[in-house]
Amino acid sequence: MCLIYPIHSEVNTVNTTCGQSFCHTHADAFDQTATEHFLADGFCRADDAIDADELEQLGELYNWCFSDAADQKVRRKALGGMDEAGRQALPQVLSPSKVLPELMSLRYVQRIRAIAERVLGQPVELRSDHMILKPAGYGVATPWHQDQAYHDSSKRYRNINFWLPLDGATVEGGCMQFVPGSHLGPILPHEYLTPGDHESAMVATGQDYWSTNAVAVPCPIGSCSLHHSYCMHYAGPNATNLPRRAYIIVLGCAPVSTHRPWHLPWLQTDRTED
Repeated sequence: MCLIYPIHSEVNTVNTTCGQSFCHTHADAFDQTATEHFLADGFCRADDAIDADELEQLGELYNWCFSDAADQKVRRKALGGMDEAGRQALPQVLSPSKVLPELMSLRYVQRIRAIAERVLGQPVELRSDHMILKPAGYGVATPWHQDQAYHDSSKRYRNINFWLPLDGATVEGGCMQFVPGSHLGPILPHEYLTPGDHESAMVATGQDYWSTNAVAVPCPIGSCSLHHSYCMHYAGPNATNLPRRAYIIVLGCAPVSTHRPWHLPWLQTDRTED
């Protein structure tokens, strides 16, 4: 079961069957009410987050990152492995802003930075950015996981992930889905999608359980979803005839050392980027 909510221009909340709520608001009107709902749920959506001219510019930069011209210039990762035809089913580009610094000059980045600083109550810095492509028709699902499962277990992170689908995203196209309140719990057990392949996606235990409690957050063009790094989330396969292009920016405060580090056995032999 997944719950889908309508799109409105003002701050809106709708009660779910679990007694939780989902909030979406205009990016420039992200107020205390939206902040409180984000802190309670662990996710929400910001509408009209990027202007049409910047979306076009971002699209050109995004397409270049996945083109042959960028083969030796960007760092790529086969997040979803290969399909039966030998095609990458979920290719990813890591840290594109290191190669294309103009990405950080977008007005969009300043807009989401303002949101992050309002939510966290202090200045934030760029923690990372990446691009994920779900090819039309064969782009696979991104399994349920917590971003914190990738991070240094000796530190506590206060990060917010801003997920921008360049062409909008429907449930059929692989929009984001979340479990309300899951960011308030611990780091749950994870494993790699392909055992022994540290390039593949992280997979939390209990995939069916999380799907049963999921809230789908479709995004119209120009909107982005945002979620806490501890929030359990997922994105379905792309069953449409259009690619699903997503650009993710992670903003957050400097991590702090924990009194008692979590034991994350899946990271003992490999550490991915924070």
